[in-house]
Amino acid sequence: MAKSSISDQLRPWLAIFLKYYFWLLAAIVPLILLPLLFIARAAMTSHIASMRQQIDGHVTALQSISSVADHPNDSWSKSIEATTSQVSRETLKEWQAFWDSQKTFRVWPEETLGADFVKKVETLKPDGKLSPQFRERYKDKVRTLVRGLPVRMGVEPKMGDLSDVTTSRPNTRRQPAGQPAMRPGVASDDDAVESSPYMMEWSPENQQRIYTSFNWEKEAPPSPTRILLAQEELWVYGMFCDLLAGMNKTAAGPHSAAIAKVDELAVGYPAAEDDPGGGSGKRIVRVAAGSASTMASPDDDSGGSPSASGAAVLVRPANPRFGGGALVVAPGAARSSFDDDGSSQAPAPANPDDGLQNWIYVDFTGKPLSATELAAAVDSQMVHLMPFVLRVVIDQRQIDALLVSLSTSAIPIDVRQVRINASGGPAVDVSMGQAAADPMAAGPGGSGRMYDVSLELRGTIGLATPPSEKAVGLESAEAGDKAAMSSPVSRRRAAS
Repeated sequence: MAKSSISDQLRPWLAIFLKYYFWLLAAIVPLILLPLLFIARAAMTSHIASMRQQIDGHVTALQSISSVADHPNDSWSKSIEATTSQVSRETLKEWQAFWDSQKTFRVWPEETLGADFVKKVETLKPDGKLSPQFRERYKDKVRTLVRGLPVRMGVEPKMGDLSDVTTSRPNTRRQPAGQPAMRPGVASDDDAVESSPYMMEWSPENQQRIYTSFNWEKEAPPSPTRILLAQEELWVYGMFCDLLAGMNKTAAGPHSAAIAKVDELAVGYPAAEDDPGGGSGKRIVRVAAGSASTMASPDDDSGGSPSASGAAVLVRPANPRFGGGALVVAPGAARSSFDDDGSSQAPAPANPDDGLQNWIYVDFTGKPLSATELAAAVDSQMVHLMPFVLRVVIDQRQIDALLVSLSTSAIPIDVRQVRINASGGPAVDVSMGQAAADPMAAGPGGSGRMYDVSLELRGTIGLATPPSEKAVGLESAEAGDKAAMSSPVSRRRAAS
């Protein structure tokens, strides 16, 4: 009964809805659809803006590409190849000019070795060989070439058997009784008769060490690689001898010579440093107050002991000409450039030629290069940097002249370290240009040269390598074949 009454109550409303449903729906539907329409329109507007932004980005990218003159296509690739080839040719041209500038440096001594030998060695191919006759000839003649170094320097020769080497003393003469003492730097009238004819000295020990490294009398004939490397060293030694002799060319005698003595001259392996640059602060020293002989490093907390830190440095590899190998020293340790005695237990290479380039050259930071590192070093393709050390007793007023002479040499010489009185030299106040209290005792050895100081120079010599089109990215190896003489490393690189 209740159900029937409910239906009776709704029946009038249902009749009204059925009669006016159109108008009711016409009023309700817009109220529902209009909010939905605005929401959809806002979403669509946002999506359209996002897509327009993406399209604009792509259009901008396309416009930037179209503005490039040579964008990646066939013409672009050809343009890049042409530019690369031009740079390679310019590089090769400069390389060739650098090589040609050292032509007068690479002169084989024809009067000693013979014209047939020079003709053969100058046309030696990268994989070429020298006959046993030529190799034996160089072995016999190289000692003669080495003995010519003191002559070029203008010093007394002290090369040969150990029995021929004597301890050299400064050129002095006895003052006659009753004569007033001579002032330093002033020559008497009879100096030309009684004084030494040589302007300076060259340490006999240093001469002998250089001679020993070229004395192959009891060995088998040297290989072509060994001959080429040895001759390169002789060229460098000869260059230094000429430069040092030139420093004294205007001197009236030993008393006025710019350089009084050469204590050490070494190039290549003997000059390579186990600790390039002397370590952190180890090369910078100051004279302690009240004592001219006590040296202390401002950066060293070890009390001046060079080996107190105990830090390991580079391991010196063996070299068939100089021995050495597996030598570990502490930074700043004082040691002669020729201290290697070949007593290392490091295993020798199967082929002795493989180690001939060990530590002969360095990189641009001064780090010595092994033969393997040298062959792989990109920086060593155009120039080989050979290290050198030069220790001389020099009139301190001539130090600048010596540095200028080195810097203006036809062969690039880069002086990287300059040390004055670094190894217990005379008590000289370099800044004031004055000597110790006794001017007659000033200077190394008490020679009476009051301005003398001990000078040590270290640096590198830039030696050009034969130009190679293959090395600069060109296909032909014509430039390498035209080279008059190739270094062993370059030959091996070209052959590979």
